[in-house]
Amino acid sequence: MRHALLTEQWFPAIGGSIQLFDAIYGQHMPPGDAVHIIAGGPPGSASHDKSYPRPVTRFDDTRYPWMKPESALEYARMLAATLQVCRRERVEVLHAARVIPEGLVAMAVGRALKIPYTVWVHGEEVSLFLRYPVKKRLMPQVFARARAVFANSTFTQGRALLAGAPAEKLHVINPAVDAEAFAGPFDTADLVERFGLAGKTVLLTVGRLTRRKGHDTVLSALARLRPLGLLQDLVWLVLSDGELEDELKKSCSALGLDDVVRWVGPVSRDALPRYYAAADVFVHPNRTLEDDDVEGFGMVFLEASAAGLAVIGGRSGGVVDAVEDGGSGMLVDGGSLDEVTDAIAALVRDPVRRASMGRRGPAWARRFQWDAQAAKVRSLAAGDGEADTAAVTG
Repeated sequence: MRHALLTEQWFPAIGGSIQLFDAIYGQHMPPGDAVHIIAGGPPGSASHDKSYPRPVTRFDDTRYPWMKPESALEYARMLAATLQVCRRERVEVLHAARVIPEGLVAMAVGRALKIPYTVWVHGEEVSLFLRYPVKKRLMPQVFARARAVFANSTFTQGRALLAGAPAEKLHVINPAVDAEAFAGPFDTADLVERFGLAGKTVLLTVGRLTRRKGHDTVLSALARLRPLGLLQDLVWLVLSDGELEDELKKSCSALGLDDVVRWVGPVSRDALPRYYAAADVFVHPNRTLEDDDVEGFGMVFLEASAAGLAVIGGRSGGVVDAVEDGGSGMLVDGGSLDEVTDAIAALVRDPVRRASMGRRGPAWARRFQWDAQAAKVRSLAAGDGEADTAAVTG
């Protein structure tokens, strides 16, 4: 089968959805299937595309603030590039990375070239689009004409139903993890020396420094642990960057936590497994914000489980699919400072419990296999299969 993936966001940018699409369409689509990537063109694209295992066609994704809407030319270029690739490559199924804008373009291309398309939904974007009358009106049209709609979690599945996705077309495709890539063993001696981890209990968070991720709550929780004597042998490694970086660092200093927190910054995918190996507990108390900004799934939770870490996650959005609550991990109310503090304190105080949770993690992570998810996408794109039962019952 000949596929094309249409996505506004692609390498060298980073993000969970890019990892998802790279794994399914770039790495794990069944042998014999052809996949062409149609993507926006951030700086540095060409050098990445030369080494990528699938052909990539870029469109100019420049936006012009003076234009109303400012994305009009970008979407026109996206449409032109998609039509060109689908005609030239004789694409049999077009896959849209999101309902808007990619889904709208896929719907137009599908009508023009008489080819079917599928649409992905991730959770947070559907919640946002439901607040805008035009987008709210357009989403059911895109869903109705799609051959299949893929949701990254049961939570997102529910949001897609609310947005007008037909239950009979809706399927849950959880992200997965290459568990063996995080299994180790790894040499972490340089990380131990660089960040002063020797003899310490190490907390780790991997994720953009944004409000919903819960870094601010972890800082407040750590401040509460100081009087209890639990910070003397504790280090928190914070990977990535984001719009809250300056604010969080100022808060860290104000709370007197500069001796505990290590702001590592962004880390490459290849280097990431060694950071997991250097840690003991993965903490990521995500929460749903007032504007419905929410975590659609959270592949980092699977990575942490695959690496054998005890996991603390927020009971919000699609994270309930990614964390084995009561087994290799625990879910807390990310909006409750008390719950987050108690969870961290419990695992810091009890090395036997966190080690036991960590031992269960790899088995949990191995339940999420990329080959199986890619095969499901391929089958549904071909018109085979039925809707997930949960989608039908709501």
